[in-house]
Amino acid sequence: MFEPIKILLVEDDEDDFVLTRELLHEIFGSQVGLDWIADPDDALDAILGNTHDICLVDYRLGRRDGIDLVREATRQDCSAPIILLTGLDDREIDIQAMEAGAADYLVKGQITAPLLDRAIRYAIERKRIQESLAKLAQYDPLTGLANRSLFQSRLKDALANAKRTGQMVAIMLLDLDHFKDINDSLGHPAGDALLKEVAARLKHNVRETDTVARLGGDEFAVIATNIDHLEGVATVAEKLVDAIAVPFGFEYHEIRTGTSVGISVSPPDVSEPEHLLKHADFALYQAKSAGRGTWQFYDAEMNAKRQARKTMEDHLARALGRNEFTLFYQPKVHARTGVVTGVEALIRWLHPEYGMVPPAEFIPIAEESGQIIEIGAWVVRTACAQHLAWREAGLPPIPVAINLSSVQFKDGNLPLTLRAIMAEFGLSPQFFELEITESVIVENTESVSEQFRMLRKLGHPIAIDDFGTGYSSLAYLKQFPVDKLKIDRAFVANITEDPGDAALAKGIIALAKSLGMGVVAEGVETAGQLALLRRHGCEEIQGYYYSPPITAEAFAAWYRARAKKLKDADAASVA
Repeated sequence: MFEPIKILLVEDDEDDFVLTRELLHEIFGSQVGLDWIADPDDALDAILGNTHDICLVDYRLGRRDGIDLVREATRQDCSAPIILLTGLDDREIDIQAMEAGAADYLVKGQITAPLLDRAIRYAIERKRIQESLAKLAQYDPLTGLANRSLFQSRLKDALANAKRTGQMVAIMLLDLDHFKDINDSLGHPAGDALLKEVAARLKHNVRETDTVARLGGDEFAVIATNIDHLEGVATVAEKLVDAIAVPFGFEYHEIRTGTSVGISVSPPDVSEPEHLLKHADFALYQAKSAGRGTWQFYDAEMNAKRQARKTMEDHLARALGRNEFTLFYQPKVHARTGVVTGVEALIRWLHPEYGMVPPAEFIPIAEESGQIIEIGAWVVRTACAQHLAWREAGLPPIPVAINLSSVQFKDGNLPLTLRAIMAEFGLSPQFFELEITESVIVENTESVSEQFRMLRKLGHPIAIDDFGTGYSSLAYLKQFPVDKLKIDRAFVANITEDPGDAALAKGIIALAKSLGMGVVAEGVETAGQLALLRRHGCEEIQGYYYSPPITAEAFAAWYRARAKKLKDADAASVA
């Protein structure tokens, strides 16, 4: 059974009221609820009460104009459509009625039951469509949350109100961990279900007066108003993190995700909406950097660091094109004979403004931004060109060790890139050793395994750099074709004073030999360190004891001087 339609009639002529009532009963029968107001002074309150489905308003209301009433009701966001009734068939009145906000205009002498029925139904349907479109313009269709447009509007209003009341407003920004992986592995239906469940959990853990919005993708935001102290904001942020960490069920799958929350507050932060949002974004970045699954308030020091990092990233993107990179080379020497066994290529960034930028400062940024892929290819090409240049200058083929990033392995194109560069220079991969850290293998065993096999098939020797600093499991040494282990400088620095470090170095050397691998000690600076490593069977030495990293030209001169020194020493021993 249909619910009765509720109609308000504003009409000061009783005869017209009776006529209209009869027409409405002819149309709707008992399914109509009609309220009649004759006094125009009471009409506006009745219209704005928003309890009717439609309002019929007479054009002439004694001392008041019906069009003025329509205009005022529309200005105050009347929810029901209004149809203007008039005894005059005047196009000018028709135009004025529409401009005032009326849904339709009917001439009393021409009104029939079918005409009134159609006008009422069309007006109600148009209003419904308008409201639906208005909601689509302000709400996210998937989750029902406020969208970015409504979020920005409410934030602006909240900040204006906070300025009047002296209370605080907080913005909390959050996004989901590994959302793309969930979408890719389980499909978009699973991703959509996850987003809807996240929206429900967020709304459940904030106050009704707070605004929860979906800004796009897996990015959500909360506006918390009327805040008296920051402890309450932190408590809410922690609740949100905990709520999202609870596994989600989808069909036969258990979906696990997480979130971090970045928070900015006004005051003490800035009061402009766009700046407050930017501060919350900085705080979210910091929360993620701290390990995810946590919350972080914005602070100025964090902002300064982030800005400096962003500036560095921008400069880094231009560094290759401006030829600001160069390679230095640190010799590797045979521990017993003193013969040069190769060099390690080490990238340096000579910034025109900052001077020499340490690799520890720019390599992590290059990895995070993905620029390491292009920079890594440049390193290989430059090392190949230098290898050829040394040979043309009369030096023997010098093996070059090149450091690889885990990001280069994740890219998936590393073997193809190296093969193409070797072919470009007509060089054998056997002269280009690839140094990787343990984390590349341990964290990405399946994805790296195939690339390892391809690299070995190409002929590249492979060394584990900084061995022993990251992981206790050595099972990967049996799974992956590794040629050499490099003892980290942290174990070498105190090897002559600390029995523990000496034991570790001795153990790594023994392990390498038992597995048929070579071993290199990094960071060797003293004769005592060299003697101890030599005594335990270490084959190659790298460090300041022989040479710091030097330019390609300096290495050529150093190599010739060393070769002459060894030759003179051999001649003296024979004599």
